[in-house]
Amino acid sequence: MFSNIYFISNITNWIANLLALGAAILYCFKRFNPTYLRIFPFYLFVSIGIEALVNPYMTKWLDYHPFSARQPYIMNLLYNLFTLFELLIFGWFLFQVIQSTAVKRTLITLICLFSIFFVQFSLQKDIGEFNNIAVALESIIIIIPCLTYFRELFTRTEPVNLLREPSFWMVTGIFFYLATIFPLYMTRSYLTNHGLNGVAKSLSSINNFALSITYLLFIRSYTCRIKRS
Repeated sequence: MFSNIYFISNITNWIANLLALGAAILYCFKRFNPTYLRIFPFYLFVSIGIEALVNPYMTKWLDYHPFSARQPYIMNLLYNLFTLFELLIFGWFLFQVIQSTAVKRTLITLICLFSIFFVQFSLQKDIGEFNNIAVALESIIIIIPCLTYFRELFTRTEPVNLLREPSFWMVTGIFFYLATIFPLYMTRSYLTNHGLNGVAKSLSSINNFALSITYLLFIRSYTCRIKRS
């Protein structure tokens, strides 16, 4: 049962990722959309590309194992690197849409410290175990400017049509995803260390379902300024 739930969550995630990538390619470069959206087709392409290379279900389904016996190690390595990549992408985007100078400086400082931590500790610790720590730290770092964005948005003096504001949907998607997976990655090591691998794997499906919802919110962001007849 645990395996079936996790497999379904993977399929859902891949479909949502591909849909978001297609929508990003179609709409992120349109003149009616802000330029900060143009980085997300690259982000989504890298995301689905890593899944195609190392996700156990996808490589088994495609009967494709490019790294042979080193496949588990490369999988953990690429997922760790993607965490750093994702932090940089989300951090850059949030830097564009928030106004607070203090929070911007804090964001840059935390990303720099995380990068140093990432290089130092990923070389010393088990890379599979390290990802739990890295994702939890990424969540904390990115949630701070997300909350800042919401505070600034709802304290503006001029009215904002949120239905047609791309940054609102993007920040909502990012915040929802990281706030959802934070407790998961804080507890996953405990579960695996106590032999509850099936429970940990089943709970990991939360990551895929949450990410699928985030991708749908991304699509909403890319298309919210399309003129409706």
